[in-house]
Amino acid sequence: MRVIDQIVVNTEQMRAIEARMFEAGMPVAALMEKVGLMLARRVQELYPLPQHFSIGVLVGPGHNGADALVAARELHLRGYQVAVWAPLESKKQLNLDHAQYLRSLGVPWVADVAEMTLPAVWLDGLFGFGLDRLIEAEVAGGIEWVNRSDRPILSIDLPSGIHTDTGITLGAAIQATRTLCLGLWKLGVMQDIALESVGAVELIDFDIPQRCIEAVLDDEPSVQRLTWMWPVAPCPGPKAGPPTNTSGAICCWWRAPSNIAARWCLRAWGRGPAGWAC
Repeated sequence: MRVIDQIVVNTEQMRAIEARMFEAGMPVAALMEKVGLMLARRVQELYPLPQHFSIGVLVGPGHNGADALVAARELHLRGYQVAVWAPLESKKQLNLDHAQYLRSLGVPWVADVAEMTLPAVWLDGLFGFGLDRLIEAEVAGGIEWVNRSDRPILSIDLPSGIHTDTGITLGAAIQATRTLCLGLWKLGVMQDIALESVGAVELIDFDIPQRCIEAVLDDEPSVQRLTWMWPVAPCPGPKAGPPTNTSGAICCWWRAPSNIAARWCLRAWGRGPAGWAC
């Protein structure tokens, strides 16, 4: 199995991996708490006090919203001025409990995101992976308002409104400054069509057990993210047997003296009969 930073999953695969974690005994509430704490710490690193003292949190009805609520609580307790917009009612008890406690701490909630005092930073937790319906009406309008606010936006897992697998915009989508992808890379954030929405991307590794990943994915996942580890690993020779690809090319270029680009070509050559040029 490749290192976790190289693994890219689709919606079905991520659901199956998480299901194995829950079946093994990981409480859903414990996972949400862990992820929310990690998100709050990352927000504090990227936008520290006192320069960025206020945060507007966009909360959805699912697990992504629960992550956002935990992060909102922790940021409030660390001294940030937090306000929440939750345009959709959640029926999940976990979300309802987090929301009740956050209100008890005095964190303000707004019915219309435009009513919120413009924050220094937005934290987008409206929708996570698995979204497959168009975003319309009030939610779409709120997303467009946030996009026009000229404030940095951090999206949890992937920008709300982006299809997890294809990267297409489902009616309206957050234009994130940075996307904090949770657990494993989602296929949608790797699509060209999503580039304008995802901004800078980074992985929040919440320690998915390797056995859960291996149980769902093959030893060689069908989609992988190329990292610096790939070109510096030992170069293979050509695969034995008939080639899996009958055409294609790899083109590498670099600006500074280095053998890294050449190693990209050699590794690509080892995967099949593709031509290559440097």
